Amino acid sequence: MAERDKYGRLLAYVWLSPPKDDGEAEVRARMYNAELLLNGYAQVMTVPPNVKYADLFAKLQREAREAKKGLWGRRP
Repeated sequence: MAERDKYGRLLAYVWLSPPKDDGEAEVRARMYNAELLLNGYAQVMTVPPNVKYADLFAKLQREAREAKKGLWGRRP
């Protein structure tokens, strides 16, 4: 896993509590990155080689969009 991208931005998976494993249920329940995506407050950006959760993050973002949460909510 790379610590920073080519622009110097910090890249991190932020766990709210230590996970028991790296499965989807643990990510949904314990990872702050996932919480932001699920609530529609973040957008997926994948920076190789940090692609471990890329597919899951895309799935969580789709769920937020479909539920019109956060950034994806209806605008007046």
